[in-house]
Amino acid sequence: MKRLSALKITLAFILVTMLALTVSGAGFAASTVKTLSTNFTLVNLGSDPATGTIEYYKDDGTPWAVDTANTSFSLAPNGGQVQIRQYFDSTMSTGKGSVVVNSSQQLGAVVQILARGQTPTSGAYKGFSDADVSTKFYVPIVASRGNSSSGTVNSQIIVQNASLTTLSDITIDLISLAGTLDYTKHIPSLAQGISYYYDLADETNLPPGWFGSAVVTASDKITVVNNLFLGPDALQSFNAFPQGSITTDWLVPSFFSRLTNGLSAVVTVQNLSGSTISAHTLILNCNKDVNSGGQASISVDNPSNILDKASYNFNAVTDARFPANWYGSCSISAPGGVVVIVQLRYVGAPNNNGAAGYEAIPAGGTDKTMFVPLIAKRLSNGFATVVTIQNLNTSNSTTVTLNYVPSSTECPVTICDINHDGSVGSDDEITISNVSISAGGSIMRNHRLSSGPNSEVALPDGWVGSLQIVSASQPINGFVQLTNYINTTGDTFMAHDVFTQP
Repeated sequence: MKRLSALKITLAFILVTMLALTVSGAGFAASTVKTLSTNFTLVNLGSDPATGTIEYYKDDGTPWAVDTANTSFSLAPNGGQVQIRQYFDSTMSTGKGSVVVNSSQQLGAVVQILARGQTPTSGAYKGFSDADVSTKFYVPIVASRGNSSSGTVNSQIIVQNASLTTLSDITIDLISLAGTLDYTKHIPSLAQGISYYYDLADETNLPPGWFGSAVVTASDKITVVNNLFLGPDALQSFNAFPQGSITTDWLVPSFFSRLTNGLSAVVTVQNLSGSTISAHTLILNCNKDVNSGGQASISVDNPSNILDKASYNFNAVTDARFPANWYGSCSISAPGGVVVIVQLRYVGAPNNNGAAGYEAIPAGGTDKTMFVPLIAKRLSNGFATVVTIQNLNTSNSTTVTLNYVPSSTECPVTICDINHDGSVGSDDEITISNVSISAGGSIMRNHRLSSGPNSEVALPDGWVGSLQIVSASQPINGFVQLTNYINTTGDTFMAHDVFTQP
């Protein structure tokens, strides 16, 4: 199959049509008994039309037969979108594996992992572009048969070969919270484009109740995703951090502390400074949202030393230093290089086991354009998105323009045909201009709401597409929540970071 030179993105995904599936001892039976399926959304970040091909592989290295309609695409420029759902592909056989997408333009991608027709479980993460791959990745939080208020916690670390050759002896170092190297997993061989699924629930070389972090190392380029299963329903999926992302200052756009609806956050910081971070030198500074009650700011530090490669959790669920029913945004200041993950979950909420994870935003970014691959406004099945846009400049405010690009295949003509020409296309975009964001502040566009603060009233219910956001003067970044405003049973809560460009 011909490869186009502009871009390659990689995705790891699962298609499981049995309650329990074991492949080479790394199935899902130990972490979850759920039937899991996936979909992924591609968005064109370029200014020209994008054409490309999609290759599918099972984790045993064999090509995966799919419907030919799902092996190529053509996308309009500046936000053109396509959604491909594995659970509707009758050609695909049961299994799990990976995807390689080749495109003539820069793309963004988001993957959703779903338990359909059962008590919901869901997770989401970004696809990796050529710029995101690395020979080393860091995972701040992993677990093997851990205990939590949400139930047993297990990680599934997915490693994909993003190089052009077969890789030998990929290693996964598992480091305890105390900083000890407790075990090294060896992946002896991994062919080009193939993913390896490492389920820590099956790892007998770790004791039950184990929590820690991971370092994944290869001789050539790889990608890494972590699925963190909590209890029978909850799932937090997030990207691991490539070696080049290590920095000292990070931003957390949304932090929640024991809200009355049960929502709380955990911010986990992995020390990658090369030395010990001394007690009281890792600082989490938080400022309340304008609509939150309680104290204006919070400053919390690490009470003990953090050894190199180990992690520390700022946990609003268990740490009394965080006030109850408080929410806002936070920043991390570390004396050396770190990476930071944010976990959101509902604790003690009746029937709601919602959980999501996203990567914190490195401070100091310069990009002024961001893309969200998938936007939905109050769909009939309850699906709806929430977008947080962060002004990275702490001294100057900015204004942003939001371009909502309808999906020509997903957005109904009756809803999205704004110019009434009988079809949905670029002429039906909805543009909202001059939206102000204060210095260092953030705004939320909540597509769960039909009206009121943070709602997007210009968008009709049932609208589906992508979103391009352009800042007039200051760099921006953000993250997205994928939610269900009707169904709160199980876990219908997902989150992922956005894509940015200069």
